Amino acid sequence: MSRGRPTEESVVRTKYVQTCYETPTKPELGYKLVYHFDLDKYPNGAYKVDHFPAKGEKFPFVKPEKGKAYNKQPVVMVFKTSNRSNAKTKMKVWRNENIDWIITQDKLAGVPSNAEILELGVGTSFIEEYKSKYNL
Repeated sequence: MSRGRPTEESVVRTKYVQTCYETPTKPELGYKLVYHFDLDKYPNGAYKVDHFPAKGEKFPFVKPEKGKAYNKQPVVMVFKTSNRSNAKTKMKVWRNENIDWIITQDKLAGVPSNAEILELGVGTSFIEEYKSKYNL
């Protein structure tokens, strides 16, 4: 016979939502965070976090500028000329451009409009890495 309180079979929840407020006493004043947990989908923690800003709070809109490089670091793009399996793989290097500006552009000089972008990186080390990886 065991001593103490008898054990109860506890049920482990696998799906649940946790809501956190910046100001718990007045939730309408601060921001709200909603954490979504699903232990079957992602066992290490929340798989999704929703952020609801405070009333009247606006985040600044960042517009990428052309010609603003990262400390003279080149931006390297590896792309295929089309989505076909036998399409040629090419590499394009920009020496004085911002990666955010490159990502947001619809048309880029030297890159076809139907090109499939494989990789994009900032730095001189990516030039050698992509050359050896894609045999360019």
